[in-house]
Amino acid sequence: MEECELCGRGVKDIYLVNVEGAELRVCVNCARGKKVIASYTEKTAQQKKSIYTRPVREEDQPVIENYGAAIRNARERMKLPLKVLAEMIAEKETLLLRVEQQRTIPSIALTKKLEKALGIKLIDMTSDTGGDSRGQGGGDGISLGDFIKRKKD
Repeated sequence: MEECELCGRGVKDIYLVNVEGAELRVCVNCARGKKVIASYTEKTAQQKKSIYTRPVREEDQPVIENYGAAIRNARERMKLPLKVLAEMIAEKETLLLRVEQQRTIPSIALTKKLEKALGIKLIDMTSDTGGDSRGQGGGDGISLGDFIKRKKD
């Protein structure tokens, strides 16, 4: 059963509506008078909801395999509550909890903040990604700057 994002009631049928430019998942009562984008039964709502809980990583920089456990162990070793760590690195506590539970893969920026705050390494340097995206990986490839210079000549 899913909750309406406006009233908080648990409902089986959910409607995706546009409310002042924001897309919300609401019950039938809250959907009245609003532009309905889509509707979902309980089964399709669960399928749609599962899309949001899948770990997604925009960058191609790999993190270590058990990054959640590494973060939790380092935080507990430093005797830091999750809330304090979140304040230290200016991130939401819920995001850090999802990362520790490995439900969310951290972005590069968050990974670097966690590495610095906890004194651990989370980026897997042993994978075969072809070097750094800034061209400092030691490859013989052409950089954007080289391309622009050649274009001007």
